[in-house]
Amino acid sequence: MHRLLLLFLYAAVLTACSNEEAVPFVEEEEETVELIVGSQESSFNAERYEHLTKEALLIYDASQAMDEQNEWERRWFVRYYIQMHEYNENWSTDEMLQLAEERVEFETAWRLLARHKYDVSASPEEIEEQAAYSMELFSTDTPASIQGMADGMNMTVEEFFIQFDRDHLERSVMWEDLSPLVAESYRREDDTLPMDAAQLFNEEVLAYMEETALPEGLPEYP
Repeated sequence: MHRLLLLFLYAAVLTACSNEEAVPFVEEEEETVELIVGSQESSFNAERYEHLTKEALLIYDASQAMDEQNEWERRWFVRYYIQMHEYNENWSTDEMLQLAEERVEFETAWRLLARHKYDVSASPEEIEEQAAYSMELFSTDTPASIQGMADGMNMTVEEFFIQFDRDHLERSVMWEDLSPLVAESYRREDDTLPMDAAQLFNEEVLAYMEETALPEGLPEYP
């Protein structure tokens, strides 16, 4: 697996492992996906995010043959391209393509393990309900990143949530049911966990990827 992707996925786990104190049970997943909305939100205005989104799409489309393009991988390429500019990283196009491809593999394994081990999935209706909640949450104050990315893809904010951000919504829905099950598997007698539930599950996913052959080819766009 690419060293840059491993850096992202292991960062939270290594931080927790270096702390010998037990942590209380945390129900909500914290930063297991690199969300565009975050500490860097004030860096760019909507116009800048729109420009970066359009630029990322042009670069991805130019670098991939039409029969090799995958909408899920394309989506992660856009996210990493914006993240590179937000954090002043210096990644090549090939590195970002590799990051996007490997992130899709990780996200696939995340969902497969959740379904096979914990019997957790998300229905289309649940995802749409989560989209409606997100739209209501940002109805009066849409973050510049969301507005700019939507504009860059010629989408409305509603289309952004339902289409482009659908994988994040699916993950949120699944995590609501998954987090207490993961915590129950690791909870100690004093009702604490060795680390955050999300970090514990990420470790499970990484081990699962080492031990299990994932389906050939990239998965379909969720």
